[in-house]
Amino acid sequence: MIDLRQLRYFVVLSEELNFGRAAARLHITQPPLSQQIMQLEASLDTALFIRGKRPLRLTHAGVELLSGARRLLAQADVVIEHAKLAGRGERGRLGIAFVAGALPQLLPQCIGAYRTRHPDIRLELREGVTQRQREAILAGEMDIGFVRPIGNDSGELSTRTLIREPMMLALGEYHPLAHLERVPVEALAAEPFILFSRKDAFYFHKIVSDILHEAGVVPEIVQDATQLYTVVALVSSGVGLAIVPASARHMRFPGVAFRPLDIDKPVSAVLDLIWRSDDDHPALINFIDIAVAQAAHYLETDIS
Repeated sequence: MIDLRQLRYFVVLSEELNFGRAAARLHITQPPLSQQIMQLEASLDTALFIRGKRPLRLTHAGVELLSGARRLLAQADVVIEHAKLAGRGERGRLGIAFVAGALPQLLPQCIGAYRTRHPDIRLELREGVTQRQREAILAGEMDIGFVRPIGNDSGELSTRTLIREPMMLALGEYHPLAHLERVPVEALAAEPFILFSRKDAFYFHKIVSDILHEAGVVPEIVQDATQLYTVVALVSSGVGLAIVPASARHMRFPGVAFRPLDIDKPVSAVLDLIWRSDDDHPALINFIDIAVAQAAHYLETDIS
């Protein structure tokens, strides 16, 4: 069987056409060099050098092998270097899943910072609800996900909380309640209200429903919606009011104001990172570190 070492020896000997010089260049003695060349010729069942004359000369088979060996060794060097880079988290693929509306500013900041520091990592992005992300990560289809909190009793997934952000009231900028610095939840009792879908946006549906229930408020539900983007768009269209996470302020819909809620027990929406507990490859760890740093900056500049 031919190995890369034999081909490297062959190329050097072909360039030097002298066993002594080739051995010195390879930092070995002449006998092992001669032995490897003979083994290579035996594997190919043909002579590669014309011996007995000085300097050595390549046979026709040797000339043919030389050009191919150089290409093969160059390709092997690239493959080996790529493997080393992947081992250091500097090359390869990273699958990132995210829930829709996962902090409009934070997610792009994380991806942008990661691309800047690790430009040779190919990022594959996929939007999906939390449960589908969990399944994709456990199946090895994706590596990490931005999700809303999930139960994780099996220990198969590791979790890191990135953000806890307050819930706010989204309403028309000319609505009478927009003049208040803080809006009592009780003031929403007679207002048309947009609620997150219980079926497809259960996390936010429960948070908002609990806030209303705690205040004893039963609003007039005029519309439900799944995506945060859609909820804010409906507010912008004058359909009604909505309670949304503070990050919705960055969606820049015209005519929408955001006000803090005046409630006894502040409620926060949480965004977590999840990944397989047995996955510790460097590209993933690097992304987690960047996401945590970006989240800390985001909390200081965009939420506070």
